Amino acid sequence: MMFGKILHNSLLLILSLNDVFLEASYHHFAAGLPSLIERDLGSRLTLQCNISRQHQQAQRVLWLKDGRGLGPELSWTVYEYRGDLVSSGLLLSDAGNYSCYLDTPHPQTSAQLVIRTPPGRLANVTVHPSSVVATVRWHVTSDGGYPISHFTLAYQAAEAPVNSSAAAHHYLPVHISPAARQFFVYHLEPGTPYMFRMWASNRLGPGEATTVYASTSKPLDPAEVVQKMFAGGDDFSTAAWMVAVSMVMGTILILSCLSCLLIYKEGRHEELQDEVEEEEESSVVPHIVANPGFEVDLEESFLLDRPDCNDNNERAVRTNNNSVVRPSHV
Repeated sequence: MMFGKILHNSLLLILSLNDVFLEASYHHFAAGLPSLIERDLGSRLTLQCNISRQHQQAQRVLWLKDGRGLGPELSWTVYEYRGDLVSSGLLLSDAGNYSCYLDTPHPQTSAQLVIRTPPGRLANVTVHPSSVVATVRWHVTSDGGYPISHFTLAYQAAEAPVNSSAAAHHYLPVHISPAARQFFVYHLEPGTPYMFRMWASNRLGPGEATTVYASTSKPLDPAEVVQKMFAGGDDFSTAAWMVAVSMVMGTILILSCLSCLLIYKEGRHEELQDEVEEEEESSVVPHIVANPGFEVDLEESFLLDRPDCNDNNERAVRTNNNSVVRPSHV
């Protein structure tokens, strides 16, 4: 009886353990991938689903890119037994969102793969040439994931004769600051077609080049300049000529008035300056007034009728002390 009870309990324990193992076999533990993975173009990469099981089962691991199966344009190799996704050289088309599945309807883990590349092709590259100078302008569309280190501009004559100086001159590529969006090219040949090639570079290398053709203008002779100035003279109406003449005459009149005003102000300034100088001189030099007492008026001295007691036969009216001296008899 005791033996039967022990056997019954043993069977219950075995059945309970079996249920536990069966339940655990349907629960998989996925070590999730990073939410964002950044890799360089051409580098190697392995994506692991990292599913651990308590019981090994022959379940296949499925990988999807952007919700669809992996296409032949991708660089991946799938190892179904381990569930790994291996690329020996990443392509630009490999970028996207990857999801890891088992034989269940729900994804176990997912990751966003970003491929870093050289800079993209420059946009809106324009060349504005004159006779010997050209202005190059551009815009940046993509840096590829790394900061742009520099821009490169190469230019040369597009259709130069073999014996010309333009063909003999070798134009080296010019490195331009990454902050610039405009560049001036000097010492070009007048009246010559040129080819301009420009691209951006980062730590992964140069990007795709953009090619633009432009021709410099020919220098004009003085005769051609005059001819072009008067080429459209017949197209002007009488009213247009009157307006032009009025503008010229008005300009001359305004300039004349301004000149007269300046001349008047300059003369007035000189007069004021002379007056100031005279006042300064008058304040420095003292006024010297002659004392009339020191002057002897010969007309007021005359001969006496007879000599006085002092035997003087002349009489002085005033002396230098301004007092009247009258002779007296003693």
